[in-house]
Amino acid sequence: MQSRQKLVRLVQDGWSVSRACRELGVSRPTGYLWLGRSREDGIDGMREHSCRPLRIPGCTDGAIQEELLAFKQTRPNWGAKKIFAKLWPGGAPISLRTADRILKRHGLVVARNSGDPAIRFERESPNELWQMDFKAVDRSDYKAFSVLDDCSRFCLHFAPLADLKTVTTFRALWDLFGEYGLPERILADNGPPFGCTAAHGPTQLEAMLWLLDINTSHGRPYHPQTQGKVERFHRTAQEDIGLLLRLANQTDVVKAMADFRHDYNWERPHESLGQKVPGVAYSCSTRKRPNRMPVHEIPDGAISRKVDDEARIRYKGKQYRAGKGLVGQYVEIRMDKDGPALYFASRRFRALQEGKP
Repeated sequence: MQSRQKLVRLVQDGWSVSRACRELGVSRPTGYLWLGRSREDGIDGMREHSCRPLRIPGCTDGAIQEELLAFKQTRPNWGAKKIFAKLWPGGAPISLRTADRILKRHGLVVARNSGDPAIRFERESPNELWQMDFKAVDRSDYKAFSVLDDCSRFCLHFAPLADLKTVTTFRALWDLFGEYGLPERILADNGPPFGCTAAHGPTQLEAMLWLLDINTSHGRPYHPQTQGKVERFHRTAQEDIGLLLRLANQTDVVKAMADFRHDYNWERPHESLGQKVPGVAYSCSTRKRPNRMPVHEIPDGAISRKVDDEARIRYKGKQYRAGKGLVGQYVEIRMDKDGPALYFASRRFRALQEGKP
C-alpha cells in the first residue's frame, strides 16, 4: 500500500510514470493500474480489489444456504446426513458434500477424531436383543434407566428410577414387557442389579427374567463397547439434555427425558437405518407378557434342592453354592457329559464340582 501511494505522489511531483516505476521496481502496466485506481477511489482507497467474479455459475443459491443454516441452528448436534434426511426428504437441491462445506465454512461442524472403523454387530429383527443400562448422572435423587432395541435402535425406556434395587428395576421392565412384549435376550453390564462378576449363579433379576423365558448376557468387565448402542444413546442424550439431567428438578427431568425419547425415536434419522427413524423400524414382540409372574416348576422325577438363606444347597452330604439370586428357589441337578450341574428355569448356570462349595 505504501509503494502504491508513493508512486502516485512521485507522479504528482512531476516524475514520469516510467521513472517512478523503475524507482519502485514495478512494471509500467502495474503503475498505470495504480494511477487509475487513485483517480477513481482516491489515494487512500488503493487497496487490492477482490478477484472473486461477480457471478459464479453453479454457486449455491443464498436462500438454500439460509434454509440449511437455519435448520442447523435448531439441530446443532446433527451432521449434514441427518439434516438432509429431515430437511429435504424428497430430494435435496444441493449435494451432501456441498452442504458439509457450507456448514464447515460457518464453523458449524465439530471435528471428529479419526481412527480405525468400528466393528459393528446387530440383530436381524426387533426384540431379538434389548440392551439396558443406567446412565451416569451426578445426582443422588434418581438413576437414569435406559432400554434400547438392538436391531432398530428404538428406545423403549428412558426415565428416572428411584434406585438401583432389583424390585425397582424389574417393576420398570415388567411394565415394558406389558407394552412391547418379551424380548428373546437382554444384554447388560456387570453392575447392580444386572449382575456381579463374583456371583456363583444368576442374580435375582436374572432369575426373574429366566422365569419369563428371557435369556441374559453380560458385557466383558470394563468394556462398555459391548453395549455400544445404549452407550451411544447416552452420549446423544448428554449432548442434547445433559445440563437438564444434572440441574433441573425431577418434574422437569421426567419431561426432558420423555421429550428426548420421543425425538430420538420419531424425529432423529439414523444412518445405520438408512436415515429412517427408529420408530419406523421397530415392531412389538409377538411374545406377550403373562398376567402374573410364572412359578418355577421342577419336572417330576428330577433331582432338586432348595437354596437356603446362605445361598447354598446340600447334595450327597456336601454343601454347594448356588448364588444369592436364587435364595428360596428350587434348583435342579442334572447329569451332563462333564458331570453334575445346576439348572434353573431350564438354564445351566454352574457345574456342581466336589471340593468347591
